[in-house]
Amino acid sequence: MKTKYVGKKISSYTIDTLIGQGRYGICFLAHSDDNQKVVLKKFKTKMFIKNAKKNEFEAVILSQLQDKRIPQLLGVINEKGFYGFVLEFKYGLTIKELLFKKHHKFSDKEIYEIGSKLIGIIKYLHHNGVVHRDIRIPNVLYDHGDVTLVDFGLARWSNNQYPFDMDYSYLGDFLLYLFYSTFESTKRSKKKPWYVELDLTDDQKQFLKKLLRLEPTYDSIDDVEAIFLKLFKC
Repeated sequence: MKTKYVGKKISSYTIDTLIGQGRYGICFLAHSDDNQKVVLKKFKTKMFIKNAKKNEFEAVILSQLQDKRIPQLLGVINEKGFYGFVLEFKYGLTIKELLFKKHHKFSDKEIYEIGSKLIGIIKYLHHNGVVHRDIRIPNVLYDHGDVTLVDFGLARWSNNQYPFDMDYSYLGDFLLYLFYSTFESTKRSKKKPWYVELDLTDDQKQFLKKLLRLEPTYDSIDDVEAIFLKLFKC
């Protein structure tokens, strides 16, 4: 099912290859008639029907965001059993690919660079009333210093049900992946909590605990940004 679309033309786009898939949809790399690279995000039919009232959020939110660190919504396709979005193609590898395929070990300088830029994106979203709710390593691209946040399928306008601090726990978990990239363990060593295993200062550990809601969390993304920049600057 996933590969049957490869080589096929959908609307004015030809599908080149499968990028990946999640619970709700499948993403393909495609190109337009004038050879412009795009991403086609096809919704899985059953999930699309099941979540009919929620499908519009991603398109509406993306259409109101204008930032080079976020893919633009270029259009909507609804034909031949293919319903999905046309999204701007962004260069880079996901943090997940860098960790588990390239086995990249992130230096303190890289963690500071990626973390500060990702927080900057979250700050832009929050200041525009948007909570992403899915800031995970497959959804962050890194390309020669540039950081891009993708997949707004779970994004919502913030309210009492979707508070901004939902993004903080995702950010904390994301940062732990980066810190663990240089962690060396032995087969005989007993697994310990991250705040014991990782070589971090007490203030850095407290920062992460507050993001992960192990302690009372921060009031705003501005506070998160200020403290991260202070504690992790190389």
